[in-house]
Amino acid sequence: MRLLLLFIPLNVFAASAFDTNHRAWDKILHAQVRVTGSVTTFNYKAVKSDPKGLENYLKSVGDVSFSELQKWGEKDRLAFLINAYNAFTVKLIVDNYPVKSINDLGSPTESPWKKKFFKLFGETTYLDHIEHDLIRAKFSEPRIHFAVVCASKGCPSLRNEAYTARKLEEQLEAGAKSFLNDRGRNRYDPARNKLFLSKIFDWYGDDFKKKDGSVQNFVAPRMGKTSDEQTKIKSATLEWNDYDWSLNETVGEFSASQ
Repeated sequence: MRLLLLFIPLNVFAASAFDTNHRAWDKILHAQVRVTGSVTTFNYKAVKSDPKGLENYLKSVGDVSFSELQKWGEKDRLAFLINAYNAFTVKLIVDNYPVKSINDLGSPTESPWKKKFFKLFGETTYLDHIEHDLIRAKFSEPRIHFAVVCASKGCPSLRNEAYTARKLEEQLEAGAKSFLNDRGRNRYDPARNKLFLSKIFDWYGDDFKKKDGSVQNFVAPRMGKTSDEQTKIKSATLEWNDYDWSLNETVGEFSASQ
């Protein structure tokens, strides 16, 4: 048996080298995300000056085949796609830094989210493909809208840790609650029984309706402070707040080793 093993190609034993705990990306987030209450910013300047950590992580992401991904559990697959989206978004900003808004990276004929600038599963592709074709189309999970981050102040916060299968439920729920209870982006007026919500709930309203019946039903248990208030919120009228597309950049000195 020992002699036979000598003639077996080494790659037979290398089923996957990818770290599904995403420790390389987690290290970057811990170093470069600043948390202020329910809002986070990212130090793009620091990563621009030393992009090696991000490049290495994204290379490992790009080395994963689609057939390999399909062998993972559902939570590992979703965590992988969320992290990939966020890390490639950071790459888009870093590659074009300095920039005031991700919208500045588009053109009259192509949005930044349609720009093909990275490889995934062997194909050159774009951010919208990850969000809409690989996440929204495959997972019935509206809370991903508080996990995938578009590098803007109006977006939900970029977490200072990577998404992992083990913590995914906790992370998705915490992200939804944090975003909904940030009064700079969402608030409830009990006197008028009106919800003033981020346009995310307008743009992706069908995702929330599909899962919870209505946007209000999704919001109520996460924003209402009492059971009576939660009941009222379920019948509240909706109004959309303006969306801030300026870059979610850390301003001032904030740098840590990756």
